[in-house]
Parts: sequence; structure tokens; C-alpha cells
Amino acid sequence: MRITERENRASVGLDIKPTAEIVRLINREDHRVASAVAKVLPQITRAVDMIVQALRQGGRVIYLGAGTSGRLGVLDASECMPTYGTDRVLAVLAGGPEAMFKSKEGAEDKPLEAERDLRRLRLTGKDVVVGISASGHAPYTLGGMRFARRVGARTVGLTVNRAAPMRSLADVFIAPLVGPEVVTGSSRMKAGTAEKLVLNILSTASMVRWGRVFSHWMVSMQLTNRKLHERGQQILSRITGASSARAARTLKAAGGSLPIALLMLQRGIKRLEAKQLLARGENVASLLRASSESEVNKQPSR
Repeated sequence: MRITERENRASVGLDIKPTAEIVRLINREDHRVASAVAKVLPQITRAVDMIVQALRQGGRVIYLGAGTSGRLGVLDASECMPTYGTDRVLAVLAGGPEAMFKSKEGAEDKPLEAERDLRRLRLTGKDVVVGISASGHAPYTLGGMRFARRVGARTVGLTVNRAAPMRSLADVFIAPLVGPEVVTGSSRMKAGTAEKLVLNILSTASMVRWGRVFSHWMVSMQLTNRKLHERGQQILSRITGASSARAARTLKAAGGSLPIALLMLQRGIKRLEAKQLLARGENVASLLRASSESEVNKQPSR
């Protein structure tokens, strides 16, 4: 029996337990998730390094899944543009965009649909496909991973079942063992939480290693509302030491682009020169790091 379908003996008689006991039981089971993820950190590290290599070579990261697993991929990918300023993290959900809001469980059983969806994205050997399936058996996800391997793309398998057939299709196989769910078969619970934690690490660590973060600051973020504009201005001041007023003026002169504003202030250059530096493919973090080290080297020794 698949691990995601096994009974959790701790939750037998769940429907007649007091509310407080149900809540404690769910919370107690949730505590198992982080430790399970901790045990697969070496595999996550390998996946991150593979993803960063692909991004540096012009490739993309494509999350692929059905149901809850696919929706978690969409959630993670959708955050990468506003947070890290990149459109090279994508997600493909079985059943299409409408399946994000209305369940289309039958779409999970169609492996050829995954191939069609990846063809539509023009998948190439430069890309990395991250197949996400709690059971590791979803035909849609497996079909997509098989196609990815045929075109030469690298693959990551994310599941909570170490015996899953997904294993043979993955260059890197990530399987935190969270055990059976409180509600038998409800893999949106511990399994979904584990998938979310792993995806958080994959995308965040990859963006950091790819140069979309300077120190711990989101220097590539898009300033698309008042809150984010204020955050960007604060980042600008904290990194460069500029006053709030000067940071605001520079951000305006940079056309609202935080990376350009940072380079203008840190390097004392004009907007056009900053744009040209970034257009060469250099990331803002490495440019800021080089500028900071240059300033340190200019300091007289004591």
C-alpha cells in the first residue's frame, strides 16, 4: 500500500474526539514534517546546485504536478517574479490554470497531457523539470518527467514515498518521510506541508546562489505597490547608507528599478551605465559585492 494511503493509528476514532484533542493531534503530526525534511537536505542541496547551473546557462525551472502538489508548484513559481525579478521559474498544473481553483482530479491520470503542456513551453535540454507528487505515482507527473528526460532536461523528483516509480525518472530524488496522514489519504496535510517546505528551500537557495539576493536583501524585487516601494527604499538606504530622501530620489531616477538604483548609488554612476552593466548578464548581487570589496580595499591600513 502507498504510504500516502496508510492509516495513522494515532488518529483512529478521530471523529469522536474532543476538538482540543483533534487540534493537538494534527499539530503533533505536523511537528514531524520539519525533521523529515532535515533528513533530505543533502538531496535538496544537489537539486539546488543543478538548478543554479541550469539558470546560469540560460535554462528554466519548471514545476510539474497535479492536484495539491501541482498547486504548490504554482504558488512557489508565482512568487519568484515579484520577489526575485525573474520569469524563469514556471509551473505546469494538470488540467490547466482553471484547476488552480476548481479540482480536476481526472487530469492526474493523463501522462500525454503533461508532454503536451511541456511541448507548449518548448522544453529544452537546458531546463530542469521538478516533478511533484505526494505518492510519486501520478501518471501526469511521471509522463512529464519521462518526456523531460527524452529531450535531455534534468529532473528532480519530489514526493513523500521513497518506493515511488518517480525515483527512476529523477536525477535528484527528494523524499522526506512524513508518515501517514491524520485523515487517511489527505495528502494536502503533512505531505503537502513537506512539499511546500522543500519548494521554499529549492527556490530561495537557488535565487541566492544565482545572485538575486545581496547579503539577506531582496535586491531584485519588483516594486509594484506602496508596501514594496517602501521596502525597496529601505533596502536602498540600508545597503548604501543613503538618506531616505536621497534613496527616494535615486529610485525615481532609476525608473523604479531597485537593482539600477542600487548600482547608481553604490557605484556613483548614471542610470544608463547601470542598465548596461545589468544587460551584460551580470547579476546585481555580484556587482554590489565587487563594489563593496573595492571600497574596503581602498581603505588605508592601520
